[in-house]
Amino acid sequence: MKAIVLAAGVGKRFKEVTDQRPKCLIEIQGKTLLERTLSALSAAGVREAVVVIGYRGEMIEQQIGPTCAGVQVRYVFNARYDKGAILSLWSARAEFDDDLLIMDADVLFPVALIARLVRSPHANCFLLDASAVNTGEEQMLLTRGGRVLDIVRGGCGDFELIGESVGFLKVSRDDAPLLRTILDDLVAQGRDTIEHEEAFPLFLAQRAVGFEQVEDLPWTEIDFPADLERAERKVLPRIVALDLAFC
Repeated sequence: MKAIVLAAGVGKRFKEVTDQRPKCLIEIQGKTLLERTLSALSAAGVREAVVVIGYRGEMIEQQIGPTCAGVQVRYVFNARYDKGAILSLWSARAEFDDDLLIMDADVLFPVALIARLVRSPHANCFLLDASAVNTGEEQMLLTRGGRVLDIVRGGCGDFELIGESVGFLKVSRDDAPLLRTILDDLVAQGRDTIEHEEAFPLFLAQRAVGFEQVEDLPWTEIDFPADLERAERKVLPRIVALDLAFC
């Protein structure tokens, strides 16, 4: 299994920090988001990561290097990082030869969260937080019968369970080629300004994708300065306690 970590974006909503560095290099109590991600992957048994870089990518390569926390790290450069995030995932398409964890790079989370995804019996699987408030900005997973049927920003409707996607998706080795084909087709059609999540409904229509609920675990996406303040003050202490218990 390998992780594909999407870290190419500019982070326009956090300009006071990202004008100087990529968002994944934001430090939370002396450790960057990306270092925390790689450490959690290692603790969950994942030893290979492909980091898709773009904006100030050389800073990421220099700070993280070829190994981090026991994880072998390779880098893929997305030269068109100022367009849609679909190009970051598409840039890593040559890596779709194994079981994959597709991960946003701006999420703070405990080892137990990623371990739940790695160990899920679902070959293809999202992480779903049913406690999240749907403000219209969140990527929402729409499910029925234990299967994710759609993912859409601000999604709602007549479904058994709706919850926010954490930003992580496990894809099996057998089904990764289909996702690669979907990405190839969308990019060939000129749809290079869309989010990578917009490719997932096409995948969901052709493959069964389950989910694991994680509302019992602390996590947060870092988009705005207020998110960082909350992460340091409320989320990280809970994560540290859980990580100690996990290890």
